[in-house]
Amino acid sequence: MSTPSEGLAPERMSERQRVPITVLAPERKNAELLRRFASDRDNVLIASDETLASAGLLGLIRVGRAMITAPDVTSRTSGCECCQVRVDLIDAVRHAVLRRSRPQRLVVVIDRATPGGGDVIDDDPASDIVTAVHTLQVDSEIERLAVLDGLVVEVDACAASTRLACGLDLWSGQREAALAIADRVVVNGSELLTESAVTAVMLALQRINRIGQVVCGHSLGAEVDGLIGLDAWHLPPSTCCERDNELAAGGGTLTDASTRHDLHCGHRAPTVGTVVLTRCGVLDPDATDAWLDRVVTESPSRILRFQAALCVSTQEPRVCVHGSRSAMRSQPEAAPEDGSTLAPQGRQESVVVLVGCDLDRQSLAESFGSIEPGR
Repeated sequence: MSTPSEGLAPERMSERQRVPITVLAPERKNAELLRRFASDRDNVLIASDETLASAGLLGLIRVGRAMITAPDVTSRTSGCECCQVRVDLIDAVRHAVLRRSRPQRLVVVIDRATPGGGDVIDDDPASDIVTAVHTLQVDSEIERLAVLDGLVVEVDACAASTRLACGLDLWSGQREAALAIADRVVVNGSELLTESAVTAVMLALQRINRIGQVVCGHSLGAEVDGLIGLDAWHLPPSTCCERDNELAAGGGTLTDASTRHDLHCGHRAPTVGTVVLTRCGVLDPDATDAWLDRVVTESPSRILRFQAALCVSTQEPRVCVHGSRSAMRSQPEAAPEDGSTLAPQGRQESVVVLVGCDLDRQSLAESFGSIEPGR
């Protein structure tokens, strides 16, 4: 199957040589999680000077464990939001990986825009986590040198609980998008709340995020070792979403895993939803490739994250596809690390998970179900 990076494959470093990148989106006024990452000597931070200073981490620059960057957003196609990239991240990752002392891991810290120390600007492209993730996926130089390992988003439990109790909007559009595509959501400050309040916050987050894990900040899952080495942008999609609505067309299955919203509450309904599509049996590779092209072409700005494990051969492993917006990367499914074997190719299930805004679930399911079977 073709991918945007196919032509670079001969020059690309091996998986072991490429430096893993963790994208971290901390809360503005809480440096606890950032300091945890900084305490691991294998991590090199890429962040703004303001973020490093507020966390007391400017000293890491002198010892080569942090790099300063300032958001610089541009669009590769004039006026196209889905083509926006952070060129500062491209430069920072390249310089970090190619320097004499090669880092074991990069932690890219996405700052929430706060001009002059004022209120957070929630619609600033410079603080858009999806734009940062898209940049790390679409740029060929980063693809050659590094690999996206996972996205970690931090949530202030007390602030979320207060907004939930007051019936206010829980998160802005950008923050909601980041939570929906996160591999780990770390809820800090939950020990200050009652058990019922913590449960309400965790459930609200789990309704938004259907592909990752939501963990309390004081749990083992929130330790650095539990937030790195996820390989979440290469493995097959998680099957945590229920699959309960069958479609007749093509034997496909559609799951609407978007938030089930209480119409009587005071805050707005979430704008981000998750769609899970499944099919058994082998799919025609050319028809599957054409379907992927159509999905990306028709709604790149609405696709926040794409995951798939596609069975397109009776002889080869499934093809795992990951991406954001218009960027898609693919690689063969690897054998499980526990030594178990993959299911026989002809009986494997193809799974597609799309996280996005205003996705046409019925149309996606019908088009996926109409892909020609493989021979």
